[in-house]
Amino acid sequence: MRKVLLSVLLSFILVATGSSVALALQSGGVEVGDLASGSVVGQPFKTLDVDVSFIAMEIGGKKVWYPPTAILDLTSQGTGGRAGRPVLLKVTNSLDSVHGFDLNADSAFAGPTSMHVKITLEPGETKYIGIPVSDLTYVTASNTLQYKCQLHGAHVGGTLLVLR
Repeated sequence: MRKVLLSVLLSFILVATGSSVALALQSGGVEVGDLASGSVVGQPFKTLDVDVSFIAMEIGGKKVWYPPTAILDLTSQGTGGRAGRPVLLKVTNSLDSVHGFDLNADSAFAGPTSMHVKITLEPGETKYIGIPVSDLTYVTASNTLQYKCQLHGAHVGGTLLVLR
């Protein structure tokens, strides 16, 4: 009887430990909204600093997301030293037509819990994307995210490099 009770207790502990690890990988979730009403993990967007801005524009006759390469510094000297405040991305469509923004991990290196954000922006519209820092640390093994227009395959996207 003791052995059965002990094995059940040990099994329960192992299951509980394994499930807490899985929950840690999905800690906050990405939130999309405007500056006035948006919030992520209980913090309003208007109280956060914008960490990276992306602008849909036309350069040399091609529609692109600018900048082509962006760097997000999560080291203790960068945004990671902000006591757990979320990261805020600003996405603006300066074109005269609808444009998409798709931010995700490279599919070759993406884990099962990797982040994927898809939004559509009207002409002149700006949206904000709030991401908990803990979610960015589990994004991808290669420390890069790709962004592009999911509506138009010919539009030029870019790469977001996450320094940890």
